[in-house]
Amino acid sequence: MLKRAAFILIAAVALFANVSVSEAKTVARKPVIEKQTTYITGIYSKGNHMYGRFDYIQWYFGKAADREFLKDCKCSKYMKHAPDMYYIRNVNPRIRTISISKNAQYVLQTYNDEIKWNQKVTKAQFLNFLKKRNQYHSIPFHLEIKNGVITKITEQYIP
Repeated sequence: MLKRAAFILIAAVALFANVSVSEAKTVARKPVIEKQTTYITGIYSKGNHMYGRFDYIQWYFGKAADREFLKDCKCSKYMKHAPDMYYIRNVNPRIRTISISKNAQYVLQTYNDEIKWNQKVTKAQFLNFLKKRNQYHSIPFHLEIKNGVITKITEQYIP
């Protein structure tokens, strides 16, 4: 009787251990979501997929802009605030190439040269918007990157 109880206990433990292992294998990992502010230096297609080339920047607004601007400009004798209440720092020249999801969302603030907050546009409209801008017109964008793939690109309005 004691041998039988021990066998049942061992079998139950082994069964539970197998269930736990198989359950652990099916548990989905939490997606890694990253947010970056960037300049877009290019967008291209390769095969059936779209990629972007991005120059990460640091975007500051309000009091944070004033603080960071005064650190960098060394002009506190003459100026007390960042011009236009924002400041952009770009200290790393590295250009990153990142895949853009086929289901990515595109959000603009100044589509058709008028301000419309958070206007969702199609991929074709977004690409046309970028073509209209020239190399001297640097627009910051906010990227949402999920597991290494861009899922959302949002224009940052510059006052």
